[in-house]
This record gives sequence, C-alpha cells and structure tokens, in this order.
Amino acid sequence: MDQADLLALFEELAPTALAAPWDNSGLQIASDRKEIKHIAISLDPSPESVQKALTAGADFIFTHHPLSLSPSYPNRLDANHKILSLIFTHNVPLYSAHTNLDSIDVARWLAHELNLVDTKIIEPTGILDEKEAGIGVVGSLPNSLDSAHFVRIINEIIPHTNPFSYVGILPKTINRIGICPGSGASLMDTAQKLGAEVFITGDVKYHSALDATQQFYNKNPLCLIDVGHFSLEEEMMRRFSVLLSEKLKDVRITFIPANDPFSRITE
Repeated sequence: MDQADLLALFEELAPTALAAPWDNSGLQIASDRKEIKHIAISLDPSPESVQKALTAGADFIFTHHPLSLSPSYPNRLDANHKILSLIFTHNVPLYSAHTNLDSIDVARWLAHELNLVDTKIIEPTGILDEKEAGIGVVGSLPNSLDSAHFVRIINEIIPHTNPFSYVGILPKTINRIGICPGSGASLMDTAQKLGAEVFITGDVKYHSALDATQQFYNKNPLCLIDVGHFSLEEEMMRRFSVLLSEKLKDVRITFIPANDPFSRITE
C-alpha cells in the first residue's frame, strides 16, 4: 500500500482534528519509504516495542502514545535516542494517534462489552461520520447490577496485571457507568453530571480521589475505579489492530503487546 494512502486512511479513521490542542498526534518520524507491506501496532513507542516491531519485519509502526509531547534534541543516550536510532537505521515511519484515537468508537470497547445504552460522550471533540466524537462515555447498563456482581464482571472483562483500586463507596446497586481510557479523572465531574454512579478510568491522583470522597459537600459521591492507565488502552490497541486487519487485506498487521510499567509486589 502506498504510504500516502495509508496516512490518508489513518486521518479518515481518527482525524487529527479530534486531538486535544496540547497533543502531538500524527506522523512522528517521517520516512521516504513509498510502499508499506507490514504495519506493527503497539501502545507505546518504547525501544522494546520498536525493536520487536522491526524484528517482526514491520515497515511501518503505529502507536497510541506519541514519541513525545514536545520536541527534544537527541543529545543524550536515552530511550528517545535509541528509538530514533532504530527508526532511522531501518527507514521506517512512526505514526501516533493519541487523543484522536481516544475520541473514536474503538476507545469505547468496554462500553460495548457492558452493552451500555443511552450513552453520552463526556468530552466532545468533534464530528466523525456525522456522529459526535469525543473522549469518555457515560451509559446505562441494560439491567441494574449489585456491586459484587459488577466487580466480578469488570474483573473478567478488563485485562490487567494489577488489582484494581477504587475511591469512595461502591453503590449497592449500579445502573449508570462512566468510562474513560487512560488518565481521565479530570472528567469525573462531567461524568457525574451525565448520571454516572461509577467512573472507570486510570491514574487517579490523590487530590482527585480526595475530591471524590467529600461526602459532606456531595451527598451522592461518585465512586472512582482506577484500573490503571495500561489496561483499557492496551486492549483498545489490540482491537484497533483487528480493525485495521479487516480494512487492509493486502497489508500484514502485527499487534505488539506492550509492558505495563507497574508490577504487583508479591511475597
């Protein structure tokens, strides 16, 4: 496939116009390679993932997280230098779709798995295919679940390497759920206004957690479930690789699993 046509397809699937103003989505490292035969999909452009992609024979690398959010000189022998060295040596383009990928349907995979209905986008970012696109979603379960049953379900559905943690009190009965991949605690107030009783996201910081527990000021505190930054987005990228495989019959697609930087301490 011609590289220009491939870039046009990515822009069609996840337009960079949907990305946040602070983001760095799009082509990260350019290459004059014209024909693309093998795309590697991964969550992070880490040296390990890039090396695995190149070892697999990929001639194009697509990641969720960008190489960096701000330009930096390769003036240190660090991970950034290693990535650049690998990419330039093999003359392979590196492309990232970050908050624009968070804004499209594949990012809402957990909502689909839970069969949420009456869904609302938490943070609209634009229009795609005549429908509202945006980050995060709030929706209702087809049938209410007691908290124990709900916890069992999300433990079964969400791939993870660490136990989940939560902030606040799990409602005895759960009807409406908010979900945001990555670090979405900043959207919790909007999620609650949209009716969420439970909000699933990652990277919940201390003060966000504290705000969610202020029962004196909030008679119906939102329960935050922190599943980690890795779990929702790793599965999102795996599903995106399947989507690409269906669209690009003549291009090989390889999913490169990433590594969660967090590990569980065991005895």
